[in-house]
Amino acid sequence: MPCCRTSDPSEGFRALSQPQRHGSHGRKQWRYVRAIVMLLHALFIGIIFLLDSSLQTQIRQGKWYVISYGVLVLLTLVQYLYTANSSPGYLTDMLRAGSGMHATFINTVTISKQATPKNGSLHSTISPRKIEQQSATPSMLLQMMDLYPPGSSSRDMTCSSCHLIQPPRTKHCHDCDKCVLQFDHHCTWLGTCIGKRNHCRFWWYLFEQATLTVWTAALYVQFLHLYMKESWLKGLTGLIVLVPLILVVIVLLILLMLHTYLALTNQTTYEIARRKRISYLRGVPVKAHPFSKGICRNLYDLCLSRQKGYVLEAVPPLEELEDRARPYTCRDVMCCRCC
Repeated sequence: MPCCRTSDPSEGFRALSQPQRHGSHGRKQWRYVRAIVMLLHALFIGIIFLLDSSLQTQIRQGKWYVISYGVLVLLTLVQYLYTANSSPGYLTDMLRAGSGMHATFINTVTISKQATPKNGSLHSTISPRKIEQQSATPSMLLQMMDLYPPGSSSRDMTCSSCHLIQPPRTKHCHDCDKCVLQFDHHCTWLGTCIGKRNHCRFWWYLFEQATLTVWTAALYVQFLHLYMKESWLKGLTGLIVLVPLILVVIVLLILLMLHTYLALTNQTTYEIARRKRISYLRGVPVKAHPFSKGICRNLYDLCLSRQKGYVLEAVPPLEELEDRARPYTCRDVMCCRCC
């Protein structure tokens, strides 16, 4: 192990017993935010049903599209609360799990150059190294240090607030006052961090919320088109509500596209925004996605994997990252190299 890794793992282990500063005041604050979000839903949806009397008639007649709209409203609010109350995956929770925890340390895919006699193409071989069922001990913290590239400084892998050794992709959230595994961002509207454990739930919430908002905006546009001339007061009210609604639609669609891209490439918002400030990503080629295992595997690990415990990924060696950054060839496209 490189001599520069001088951090004492027992310090991080002792830090687990320190009380967290994120108390009841913070939880109450997020409850108010969530209440405001629920009220905004009721406001935007309730106004269009009050303005457009035909929608009330369609509800009484049991029209399928109005019922579908109501179901979507219910699903979106349930998904919002489900995501807001979910854990992003805190480092302290992983370490506190003790002997009951299943911690898997896995090296990302390694590329071995095997030139064939015909075309000299490259073949990829997966060689995962797994350490099964480790307890939250100093030896486990040493293994987390081994996930970093050789020569990494202990300062870069230790949290200055929690005094814990952080696995790669982990960041301390000052709102939650905890270190979050595979930290993406802290969502103010949800009142929680988005990380390893709830990124898939967050994507589904964005999808449902964007669909609901687009549908609601379409109802306002339909109302203005049909009834604008009948009552200028109703038309003006609908127009005033529609303007901010369109802005919300634009923001939600941008967020949905961004997080779809992040899911396909196994990246996080923090890694993209702070790539030059993250020590182990500074030397990574611009076109390389360090932790990507291919589109199919990335999506499986994000939403479909039923593996219990935690999977901590090592930073791939530079040779592998340079190979990933090479331009695509026709053969790569035919062989679905991105998948």
